[in-house]
Amino acid sequence: MRRIPYLQIALGLALALVAVLGWQNHRLRADNDWLLQRASAPYYGMYVPVVEVEALDGERLRLGAPEGGFQILYFFNAHCPYCLESAPMVRELARRAAGLGGSVRMVGLGNGEDAEIAAYAREHGFDFPVAAVRDRRLLALFRGNSVPLVVLVGADGRVLHAHPGTLDTMDQVGSLLAAMRTDAPPAAATQAKESSS
Repeated sequence: MRRIPYLQIALGLALALVAVLGWQNHRLRADNDWLLQRASAPYYGMYVPVVEVEALDGERLRLGAPEGGFQILYFFNAHCPYCLESAPMVRELARRAAGLGGSVRMVGLGNGEDAEIAAYAREHGFDFPVAAVRDRRLLALFRGNSVPLVVLVGADGRVLHAHPGTLDTMDQVGSLLAAMRTDAPPAAATQAKESSS
């Protein structure tokens, strides 16, 4: 008769252990996802390196070092269908950035050969400096391997906003431009940080 309480206690402890292990597994997965995201995508506050590249027109461009303002970096690939979908809004973003005066400079960084990137930029009416980038290390430093990607860099060389994926709405363009007016992280970055705590 005394064995029943011991069996119930052992069963209760086993259930508690399963619950704790399940919770730990959930936390480990969340931490792993957060680390993978940090290693593969730019994030608010991330410092970017200062790197010189040559634009297709021969101009020397210093990435990650905006002169007195902001720098918008647009990473793309001539064969990417999502980049193609993004082209109209990228032009709109460039137009609006140019309207802000000399404090904002947009730079396109096409992953590919000079000729194909130049043809793509002409075809889609990119009237901002564009460089062909083939150096995988440079792309990795800026977390620009997955395209399309738009990154807003502040005067201190830190990422103020990043938009991975298709840029296809005016709200997305507005969010990028709004990040220049505030030093607060975007809501998505704040929510991601809070959920990982």
